[in-house]
Amino acid sequence: MTAGDWKRRLEEWLTEGTIATIIPEVAALRGVPQPPEFHPEGDALTHTLQAVAEVDDLDDERVFWAVLLHDIGKKSTTRFFNGRWRAHGHADVGAEMARDILNRNGLEHLAGDVYWIIKNHHYKQSWNLKADQLLSRNQRRFLEHPLFTLLEKVCAADSAGRKINGTSP
Repeated sequence: MTAGDWKRRLEEWLTEGTIATIIPEVAALRGVPQPPEFHPEGDALTHTLQAVAEVDDLDDERVFWAVLLHDIGKKSTTRFFNGRWRAHGHADVGAEMARDILNRNGLEHLAGDVYWIIKNHHYKQSWNLKADQLLSRNQRRFLEHPLFTLLEKVCAADSAGRKINGTSP
């Protein structure tokens, strides 16, 4: 299946109201707060659905699943700390949850790759590179990972899925 096939199926689940039965972890993102300076679109479910809408229909199904599940760890990790909402560790927690969700839904063949993509979907924030800096050996190795191109697509959808009134901040 392609990402587009899964997007259509997700739309059916949302329309029929079966998403809470099939993937309750996604439905549970409704109302999970996010810092408005980074997520003016609102709660984690709104962001997730906007990010999914950004996935190209012809993309690999792993991109769809990684985008759909990339923030599911926020339900259990979101706390109000030092004046704003934070979800420290949500990528690690979410990667584990995603593996369980995919296995539970008969998609074991996707679980390992989606786990890696979700676990690393904030890699750019951790690198803090300036224009004149060179990449380390580990960073170059990371860029050569066979899933890196899929990770970049997930990061692009994640970034684009922050719209308020149809436009990104």
